[in-house]
Amino acid sequence: MKNERSGPLKGVRVLEIANVIAGPFASSLFADYGADVIKIELPNVGDPFRQFMPTHNGESLRWPTIARNKRCITLDLRVDKGKEIFLDLLKTTDIVIENFRPGIIEKWGIGYDVMKKVNPKIILVRISGYGQTGPYREKAGFGTPSTAFSGYTYLQGYPDRPPVSPPISLSDYVAGLFGVIGGLSSLTSILKGELQEGQVVDVSLYEPLLRLLDGLITQYGINGNIPERSPMISGAASPSEILQTKDNKWVIIVASTQRTWERLAQVMKREDLISNDKFVTNQQRVKNNELLVGIINKWVKGFTMNEICQLLDENGIPISPVNSVEDIMQNEQFIARQDIISVPHPVFGEINMSNIFPVFSETHCTVRHVGPALGEHNQEVYLSELGMSEEEYKQLQKLGVI
Repeated sequence: MKNERSGPLKGVRVLEIANVIAGPFASSLFADYGADVIKIELPNVGDPFRQFMPTHNGESLRWPTIARNKRCITLDLRVDKGKEIFLDLLKTTDIVIENFRPGIIEKWGIGYDVMKKVNPKIILVRISGYGQTGPYREKAGFGTPSTAFSGYTYLQGYPDRPPVSPPISLSDYVAGLFGVIGGLSSLTSILKGELQEGQVVDVSLYEPLLRLLDGLITQYGINGNIPERSPMISGAASPSEILQTKDNKWVIIVASTQRTWERLAQVMKREDLISNDKFVTNQQRVKNNELLVGIINKWVKGFTMNEICQLLDENGIPISPVNSVEDIMQNEQFIARQDIISVPHPVFGEINMSNIFPVFSETHCTVRHVGPALGEHNQEVYLSELGMSEEEYKQLQKLGVI
């Protein structure tokens, strides 16, 4: 596999001083798109994410993806020599990503004011639980509590049961996305000459999810309505439902516009529903959603999953199987777009992981390698790029600085 960087961000350098998910995910996207990402980890310790489940024979199954395409070095930023080396690396860096609790990097003596003295154009993306300001700034911030704080968890589940937290680290991943957007926006301002110096991009774990709830916030501000838990989007359009097929598979059908609803009724050979006072408009269908879903559900049970998908696809009615990971691996669409790729792994030989998204027509991106071992690129960075002598390098190893 070629190890040469490619992609639209080739030529951009990112330093990652972050652990676990949000910051490392942000930098993994930069690495996917061709940036030279150098991940800094504490010597002999490393990112705790290396040990996160699931594992196979003690080897992490998540680390290979979140750290792919990065170069990993060890460096103790808490000591003077570590700080000195970090600031030396900073001179040729465009963006730094950190996700420690506010005040930590200042405590280490590498706050943004220090960084700017070395590189005035440096952009610092800071991801924390509750942001760099406000009464909660020092509150411990992990993804699951932040998701609940954002208002998202309150909405997920069924109204007669407790709220359900997402089964993935949703707020971490979405915050990582916002961190990338903020970092690239800042870099674009510098490249266009609109910003002469770098800036701090302050990302919390909860605010990106709050952004996704914008319609609900507006609604509450106008009429005081508090949306309650729902297993799907409710109260906006009907029909939109997950239904079970004859072969005990699940599909989701969304005929939320008037046109798609009428097509669905015609395919069901129930044109009478179109003119029925209870279903004639979207407002009426929402009001009588339970009754309408019952009618559609009974009809769907007469088909296998493949049969109902083919029928509705042929008639332009949005439908999808509710895919498991096994379904994904076997589905022709995922296969045709090479959404899942096989990548060499030093222990497993080959492992599967998601490809790089989006797909660029000209600046093609590749997965060059999986997440590296702790300190795998120490010699490459310290000896070849920073020009350390062998003697100095060995001394830093002996002192535990690297």
